[in-house]
Amino acid sequence: MIVATAVPGKRQLLVEAAAEVFSTHGFTATRVSDIAATAGVGKGTVYEYFASKEELFFAVFEWIDGQIRQQVELTIARPACACDQLRAALAVSAGIVSEHRGLFSMNLDFWAASRGSAFESRFTDACRTLYARYRQLVADVIRRGQAEGDLRGDIDAAGVAALIVSALDGLAVQCWFDDAMDPVAAVDSFATALLGGLCREPR
Repeated sequence: MIVATAVPGKRQLLVEAAAEVFSTHGFTATRVSDIAATAGVGKGTVYEYFASKEELFFAVFEWIDGQIRQQVELTIARPACACDQLRAALAVSAGIVSEHRGLFSMNLDFWAASRGSAFESRFTDACRTLYARYRQLVADVIRRGQAEGDLRGDIDAAGVAALIVSALDGLAVQCWFDDAMDPVAAVDSFATALLGGLCREPR
């Protein structure tokens, strides 16, 4: 679950309002005045904190990424064997996809809007960093499990991590297009199959 700041400052209030409006109307159709109205401030207040709608989008992108990463990191940090940590991290990811389907469409929407603009390289770099970070988190769990003897030692940790991240990312896109998709059930089945191949003992 993405948790809003308990007592948000004005900048954070704008970020959370922008996330709501972007996910509802899309990046292109959203006006700065819409965000200001949702936050309960004047349009000029938005520009006191953000130079443009694009800058505000990046703030939303960073906020959502930070919230999700925190949940995954806390899950992985709990004392457990690597198999259980992976299953728990997958379950948390499925819950995020299920609860916040609309948020994932913002990336695709902004990508299309920024294509060929000065923001394209910035968005590309941000996504590259995000994916690398999540791959590293998963790969570290796999390598720790291999070192402790819980996971098969002949598995390429980096390769498996890349495919796990890709699977979750692709699931989010499918859920955006198809409301009938159940990400929690899909990830539960995926985790069982995945861990059946990774773990030395059935999980």
